[in-house]
Amino acid sequence: MIMNAKRTIFFICILILGFIGESKGQKLMSIQNSKIERQVDSLFLSMVKAAENLDYNTISTGVDDRHNAGFILNSSYYAKYDSMIDILKANLRSGTKQSITFQNKKITVLSESIVLLTASGNAIVELNTGQSFVVNFFWTFVFEKLNNNWKVIQSHQSQAN
Repeated sequence: MIMNAKRTIFFICILILGFIGESKGQKLMSIQNSKIERQVDSLFLSMVKAAENLDYNTISTGVDDRHNAGFILNSSYYAKYDSMIDILKANLRSGTKQSITFQNKKITVLSESIVLLTASGNAIVELNTGQSFVVNFFWTFVFEKLNNNWKVIQSHQSQAN
């Protein structure tokens, strides 16, 4: 009987702590949410435009690696952004370009300073030889507002099968 009472009190304490933790979550007004979504979407679309032109230097201006959160590209994990981008640059072919279209894109504002963006779609890659091929993709980006600017702090990019 005493053991059951202790368990009940323990579970009540856990529930209360859960409610307290939940109440500390950040709720944003829809106007503020919309503003943040527009800011992140604008940055994202400018990075996509740079990706279409394989302009890795411009893409890199939208990334901040200070947290060492890591970057995943086609099942390969890169602890540092620079190591991933160096491999992409090494594979860059002169005259290559791509056209990126989205089937789905969702921006989720988690707080005033953290946003999650998920996207799927396809890229038509055109080689300088005139050949082209389609790559279907899934992307996830975590953005953080640092020094009043939105930056990608972690990403996942993979090809769909």
